Amino acid sequence: MAAHLEEYLNSVLPRFVHDSTHVACSRQFGAQFKESQLYSARIGHMTGSLPHYVPPLAELVTAMNQNVVKTETSKTVTLLEKQVTASIHRLIYNRSSAFYEKMLQDTDQTMGMFTSGGTIANITGLWVARNVALGPDPDRNFAGVEKCGMMRAGLHYGYCGAAIIGSALLHYSLKKAADVLGLGVDGMITCSYDANYQVIIEEVESRLQECAANNICVIALVGIAGATETGSVDDLQALAELAKSYGTHFHVDAAWGGPCLFSRTLSPMLRGIESADSVTIDGHKQLFMPMGSGMLLLRDPEKSNMVSKTASYIIRQGSSDLGRFTLEGSRPGAAIYMHANLSCIGARGYEALMDRSVRVCRYMAQALRSMRSGTFEVLFEPMINILLYRYVPQRLRSRLSCEKGRTQLSEEDWRELDEANASLQDRQKAEGRTFVSRTSVLDVRHGRRLVALRVVIGNPLTEESDIDEVIADQLRITGDCDLAPQIHRSRSCLQEGDERAEYWRKYWDRMPEAARLFFLNNSERFRASLVAPYARSVLDECPELE
Repeated sequence: MAAHLEEYLNSVLPRFVHDSTHVACSRQFGAQFKESQLYSARIGHMTGSLPHYVPPLAELVTAMNQNVVKTETSKTVTLLEKQVTASIHRLIYNRSSAFYEKMLQDTDQTMGMFTSGGTIANITGLWVARNVALGPDPDRNFAGVEKCGMMRAGLHYGYCGAAIIGSALLHYSLKKAADVLGLGVDGMITCSYDANYQVIIEEVESRLQECAANNICVIALVGIAGATETGSVDDLQALAELAKSYGTHFHVDAAWGGPCLFSRTLSPMLRGIESADSVTIDGHKQLFMPMGSGMLLLRDPEKSNMVSKTASYIIRQGSSDLGRFTLEGSRPGAAIYMHANLSCIGARGYEALMDRSVRVCRYMAQALRSMRSGTFEVLFEPMINILLYRYVPQRLRSRLSCEKGRTQLSEEDWRELDEANASLQDRQKAEGRTFVSRTSVLDVRHGRRLVALRVVIGNPLTEESDIDEVIADQLRITGDCDLAPQIHRSRSCLQEGDERAEYWRKYWDRMPEAARLFFLNNSERFRASLVAPYARSVLDECPELE
């Protein structure tokens, strides 16, 4: 017998909330409710808080239940999605106003596709790349891979295989893409990375040459702008030049790091992304959209027709239906969240949020390095807002710190190092006071795969005090409590009358209200976030106000 609504709410929802991750807590990422107590300072997840207006907006989106597969079922949202796509396309490619005016009216092609996340966006980008690489050949009466499949396409063009080339740090969604597009997982050729976790360009070119010599079609060369494990950004400009030289599609997975383009300080790291044929950006990460929001942008909108599909009953040829171009069919009106954020937070608000999260991340790197006796080892200077480090047991500190490059630690020592970090993270997670995640990566400096602790700074309300709390808790767990006072260092302040203080006061005054709410509408809280150390800091390069 069906339960009454009140009975259902009383029996199911308390457990649902109790066991869930409280991502919107002002002092943490992914905090959990445990025995009615909120535990804080969790900085290990890529899911963070949302603007205050998104939950009621989500309620409206759900109630309206628009389906963006077809204009008839989503009149306004279809137009809204095209506008948002144009805004993000401009952020990456910066074409002329005339181009965007024309594209907003064009029903025969699209600048990009909204998806349910970065995975579908990556698959879509490589789907386009495959259909371009093995496209129609009218002169020889070949209809292309889209109609004839991979086997006939390979036979027609004389290829004995197809491949995707990129870093060993490529997101696992690229394996899915290689699988579903008929390349096979072995068709994903991965290359080594250097000590900064950037793909080695010379090795990429070597793989391109090998593919050419062995009649293997390179579907796409993939660059990373914000690796999931490390936050590292490949040399996109060098990869773009390689892709152009070898005549292959250049795709950039910027699911995590794409929003750096809003920042005048951070965007130079992504130089070369404007040459990408396709770019993935995840809305539900650093664009502060709800789960299920991703985007794929195309430099040349005409290429969207390489994957366009129509049906006589729903998405007809010549219609403005966006479902013609998307891998997914029925989709919700998620574009409204990005439209709201661009309107309420704005480009400068996103800039402030990105700059701040990177500064806090680098504050943590500096704090860990400042510990005496080599208690922690930072794997590399964080490029954006993901940090890898590890705890070093006391017995190994002097031996690890005194070595240059490869150490002389025994296999037993290396196992002890890995086990110490795995045990630390397990206990920290089980106790629930603080949290960081962990991963296993090849450490180029030591020439071996090692367990590393991983921190993600994406919540706009994470402060230096939260960072201090995480480190202090780890020291408590490892028995190094005597080192804890070191992390409570004095911090510089922006004094009244200081030119920098005046700049940031005016910055706050013109910041959109929605962006201010990320800092609880408190200017002092915002200013306090600006003192963390930052290479090439905008504090030291104070731009002139307009």
